[in-house]
Formats: sequence, structure tokens, C-alpha cells
Amino acid sequence: MSPAAAAPPRSALLAAWGNAWLSGDAALPELVARVTAHDDDHLVVGLAADDLPVERAVARLRAAGVTRLRVVLPAPGDVVGLPGPGPFTAAALAASEGVLALREDGTGTGLVPTLTSHGSPFDGTVTTVTWTAYDVSVPGPDPGPYLHDAEHDLRRGVLECVGTLRDLDVARWRPEVAEALQDLRRAARAGIDEEELPGGYPPRARELLVRARQLAGVLSLAGDDLGGAVDTREAAAREAALRELGRVVRRAHVAAYNAYGLPE
Repeated sequence: MSPAAAAPPRSALLAAWGNAWLSGDAALPELVARVTAHDDDHLVVGLAADDLPVERAVARLRAAGVTRLRVVLPAPGDVVGLPGPGPFTAAALAASEGVLALREDGTGTGLVPTLTSHGSPFDGTVTTVTWTAYDVSVPGPDPGPYLHDAEHDLRRGVLECVGTLRDLDVARWRPEVAEALQDLRRAARAGIDEEELPGGYPPRARELLVRARQLAGVLSLAGDDLGGAVDTREAAAREAALRELGRVVRRAHVAAYNAYGLPE
């Protein structure tokens, strides 16, 4: 399997395949296979007296009236989708991800994964995932972001970030970043794993996810320590541009993963 760092957020996989299963578009074994594809074992704690495997946990949630799953990918200063202060919000912020399993009235369960690696580089490693369950209440409608908003914000964010990095003469101190940005301007495409999202996802969601992943790669390159390559003013301008781009990239991921069954 791919290393844990290279895999999609586990919360995104659970939300995507969980919604397909709740809608009857995926079987329970398929949900389990997709969610656990990158790991050795998954357990859910706090939902019942005993730890539960994923298949029993989602069945219990459905029996409790859950009708939809929603992924959240929060960061400090950007907590869109979280239910407000509380144990779930604190845990999701610490993990940078979580799932809201909600009933029609907005009550339900929040799930936050903890990934643990076992083994060594010499013998190989496996990852186990422990999901911790929390009671949550999220009143009101889904705050989004939705596909059309995320697409607009991503386009604007790219233009603004590219302009800032161009003004900083990015090609001088990071030629690989300049090349990656040029690829984006040429609208390069690098597909996603066909097994990552259920077939019922709208094409726009898949395209948005591809775009967001390309930009995440640029962020990773551009965010590396540059040492003495830029002065303090340039570093501050770069960090501000990348922070804003990181926000719109994160929201694009949320919109894409949460798009199942929603109008385009």
C-alpha cells in the first residue's frame, strides 16, 4: 500500500463511500474495502461499549438514523463545517480531519481518525486507524463550501498566488515551483484513482479534486524552507500567498468529497 502520507484523508474516504452506501449505490463490503485500502486495520471506539470494526460502526450509525456523512478538513483559523467548541472540534483540529455522521435534525456523531504506524523501515510498516466517536449537534443547513463556490475561489486563489510568486521572481529561487505553476497554466491533468470515489460523483467534483491536488503539490514545493534565498519581506509575502492558497485548496477538497448526491 501507499504510505499513509500519500493516501487520501481517511475521513474523506469514509464520507464518500459512506454516503454512497447510505444511498444504496455501494455495498457494505465495498465501503469497508475502500475506506481501509491503505491500512492494516480500522476500529471505532466510543460508539458502543466495545470497539467496533468499520462495518459494524456504520451499520450502527444508520440504525441510529444517520442519513448523511460530511467530511471536515479544518485548520487553525479555518474551521468551516465544525459544530463549534467541544471535544469533536478539538480532536478534528488536532487531526486536521474528521467526519460528521448526521441525522436530519443535525444531531449525530463525529468521528476523528488517529493513524498509527507499526514496524520499521527495515521490516516494513503497516498503519492502523482508530476512529474516536463524539456526540455532536450541527444545527442549520450544510455551510458548504459547494462545488461552484470552491471552483471560483480556487481560480481566484491561483491567479493571486501566481501573481505574488511571479513578483517575487519565483523562477530565480525555486525553478521547480515555477515549472509546476507553468503546468497549472497549461491546465495539465493528472487524474485520480478511479477507485477513490464512487461512480455517482459528478464529473465536476472529480475535476476539482484533480485541480486541488495539483495545487497541493505546488504548495508543498513552494512551502519548503528556502534558507537565505529570500529576505524577510519576500518570505512574509510568500507565506501570506501560500496560506491563502492553502485555504482555498483545503476547501476545494471538502467541496469535492462532499459533493455526492448534491445538485451541481
